[in-house]
Amino acid sequence: MPADARDQNALAEITARVQQGDLDGARGRCETFLGIIADPARQAPVRTWLGMVEHRSGNLNSARAQFELARQYDRRNPRLTLQLGLTYFELGNWERADSLYREAIRQEPRLPLAHYNLGVLLQQKREFPAARRAFEAALVHQPRFPEALNNLGNVMIECEDEVGAEQCYRQAITLHAGFSYAHHGLGLLMMRQLRHTDALPSLRAAVTHDPAFLDGWLDLAECQAQCGEIDDAKTSIAAVLERDPQHAIARFRRAMYAGEQPDSTPPELVERLYAGMASTFDAHLVGRLGYEIPTQLNAALKPWLTQFAFAHANKPSVVDLGCGTGLFGVEIRDAAAKLVGVDLSPSMLDAARARGIYDELTARDLVDFLRTMEVTVDLIASTDVLIYVGSLVPLFSEVAARLADGGVFAFSTETPDDLVDGMCLQPSGRYAHSRRYIEQLAASNGFRIIAREATVIRTENTLAVKGYLFILEKTAPNAA
Repeated sequence: MPADARDQNALAEITARVQQGDLDGARGRCETFLGIIADPARQAPVRTWLGMVEHRSGNLNSARAQFELARQYDRRNPRLTLQLGLTYFELGNWERADSLYREAIRQEPRLPLAHYNLGVLLQQKREFPAARRAFEAALVHQPRFPEALNNLGNVMIECEDEVGAEQCYRQAITLHAGFSYAHHGLGLLMMRQLRHTDALPSLRAAVTHDPAFLDGWLDLAECQAQCGEIDDAKTSIAAVLERDPQHAIARFRRAMYAGEQPDSTPPELVERLYAGMASTFDAHLVGRLGYEIPTQLNAALKPWLTQFAFAHANKPSVVDLGCGTGLFGVEIRDAAAKLVGVDLSPSMLDAARARGIYDELTARDLVDFLRTMEVTVDLIASTDVLIYVGSLVPLFSEVAARLADGGVFAFSTETPDDLVDGMCLQPSGRYAHSRRYIEQLAASNGFRIIAREATVIRTENTLAVKGYLFILEKTAPNAA
């Protein structure tokens, strides 16, 4: 049998085994062929298939090695170039993946998967306008591409094009009625727009089509709770715990819906709340909710900042606890000798880093960060963060230990009019702290209150969310 025919027969058998899901058989056939045929050029197509088998088996480094060997004799194959790029992406080498995706596009500009995978990479890098162009290019060459439409919808939200995002989600669902992610994205968009009743059918569809979609169940529960359907919300949370009994967010939500009072919000919930929100967070919080706490707190600090500069002929060192995207950092930067930001959310820290105003940024739990600090600082600030902390006993203790004498702890609280003592977990999932609770903690940790201002934290559903700004000064041990 001629070599070409023998090669084609081997490739046909390997292809059939892969299509049947017989990866071990396909791998064995590839290895047999490679052991018989010594010509590297003839080996290249089989190495490509062996790379595919290793990739599907989760052996990414082995897959990469086979694809690299194949490309030595098949460098103008856009699909091989694309597959190698995808393997590098999954191995975490995004720079190499980016280069290979773009090379595949140069080799075959009409290859939709190359544009799509480039879009996914750019989306992960939070380069949203570029990701949008990549997904749009994929759809030019393959209009019936529900995954590209869904991701384009996600990117459009980051680009503040909610009308376009909704159209994308609906088109994706038209093409693929059981596409859970598109139903979920549409539901989240409606929740973002406070259209909770409209969002319910989409979120229900997401978990109906994929009952193992835990994030879908969590968001459905949140939407049901917002609509006052607490029993349904409990059922949705039970669906999560049935599949993952130790799920921290679901356990917290179950306690909250049962009227219990957990001591704090689990870090997983805080991270989830802010994951992917960094690019639109400021516009949403400041623009839609009228949030001005960073500006207000900075204004309240002016007298102390002036006094500090006069007494020390220097600026204070500042730690911004729960810095988020850096809204308070922008306000305090000019008055700070050194500015350190701490937050649980890596995406929020990326947005803060992009401002170029922090000397250091750290992804840590706030109390854990304070416990490991090796120096004292002059100012610790925390804007709209204590709403996720619950019990403030550990936090106050660590803040007091890390402040220099005469240093201050400046923060905001959420405090409804009817909360006169203690703290409570509210139906919103945020913690409220009474004025008396803060005053008692201040006294027991060696602070004196130098400013306390009633304020409006934000506006939700046209209603003012009330709270306080506090500035506490740490007194010296021998102070009267």
